[in-house]
Amino acid sequence: MTPSSVPAAAAPLAETAADRSTLERSFEAFTQISRSLEQAYDRLREQAARVDLELARSNQTLNEKVAELDATTRHLNSVLCSLSSAVVVTDRAGRVTLVNRAFELLVGETSDALIGRAKASFVDGDGRPVCDSGPPSDDCVALPSRELRLDGERRILRSSRAPVLGSDGATLGEVEALTDETELETLREELRRRETLTALGEMAAGIAHELRNPLHSVEGFTHLLLKSLDTDAPGAPRKDPHEHARRILAGVRKANAIITNLLCFARPDRFAPRRARVNTLLVELRHAFADTPAGAARIEIRPAQPRELEVAGDLALLERVLVNLIENARAAAGAGGHVSVLARAASGEVQLVVEDDGPGIPAELRDRLFRPFVTGRSDGIGLGLFLVHRIVELHRGRIEVAPRPGGGTVFTVRLPGTKDRERALPTPARERTEGAPR
Repeated sequence: MTPSSVPAAAAPLAETAADRSTLERSFEAFTQISRSLEQAYDRLREQAARVDLELARSNQTLNEKVAELDATTRHLNSVLCSLSSAVVVTDRAGRVTLVNRAFELLVGETSDALIGRAKASFVDGDGRPVCDSGPPSDDCVALPSRELRLDGERRILRSSRAPVLGSDGATLGEVEALTDETELETLREELRRRETLTALGEMAAGIAHELRNPLHSVEGFTHLLLKSLDTDAPGAPRKDPHEHARRILAGVRKANAIITNLLCFARPDRFAPRRARVNTLLVELRHAFADTPAGAARIEIRPAQPRELEVAGDLALLERVLVNLIENARAAAGAGGHVSVLARAASGEVQLVVEDDGPGIPAELRDRLFRPFVTGRSDGIGLGLFLVHRIVELHRGRIEVAPRPGGGTVFTVRLPGTKDRERALPTPARERTEGAPR
């Protein structure tokens, strides 16, 4: 049979089988794709469930953190409001961002009226700034107390400032705390007044006692002098009136020294410093101690080293310092003793040194030596060294006491040196003609 003799129905049958095979493969592919989509959907649903669970946990944690933050904020606000100190927080521009209740009461305004205002705008009744007006600082700064007038009343405020830092260390602003110390200062003033009255009472009692002794001596020897001069008294023994007069003079000098020390202590406003040569002071001392009483220690006053040494101070008060130190040293050295006085430049300061070869000062007394009414002498009142310490403090110096090698005591007065030496001071004529120390 020739090809042309094949039945015509054979070709459609072959096409139908091919279509069926293609359709079956398409259904299988569709089935696989559907199954993959279902599996992907299941995995997506499981992943969504996990995300929902994690999100729920995150929301719960966030809610707990928010609640914790709210509780902390409320606690801090409660603490801030309960502080007796007034607190004000400002931003970098100096404008208020937060205040507490104490600050509202201090300035007499509510927080709504304070927030956003410049801190420098708060002033008292006299126009003085309530808060510190200094430049911002990178460190905590404690400021001295200042007096203000708020609501017509005198107030004493002490404040401190500190920077407000962010988590990255950048400065976000500043916080200032103001403490009202009015009541405390009132108590301090009352305490100082009571202490002053107590000290004055003790001083008055001590001075009255010390003045009474020389006055009794003056009175007694005056009676003896009158009797020695009374030529009408029959059989009255004749005594040398000069000895009575010398004792009267000694009593008057002692009373005068007590009064001089008291006046120097009571009138520090007469402090009149000037620049002068130290040798001028030493010359005056040589004249004051030119005569050595019988049985007294020898006093040697050496020239200043260098001779042109200068000091900025009140020469009258510095002379009182050295006179008190020399008299104490002479009393300590006793008969046959030696007292040395010298002035020198050392370490940029002027040193006035008084040393004696006496028995020295006990260690337990040395620590209290410059307090009022403390003395190691049986005839002393205890104001001399206290006055010395006060005068040295007026000169912004210091005084030291130490044992002398070999026995005795060394007092060293250290005064600030004069830095300006461009204008030389003339040497007084009296000093130029002065010879060796006596």
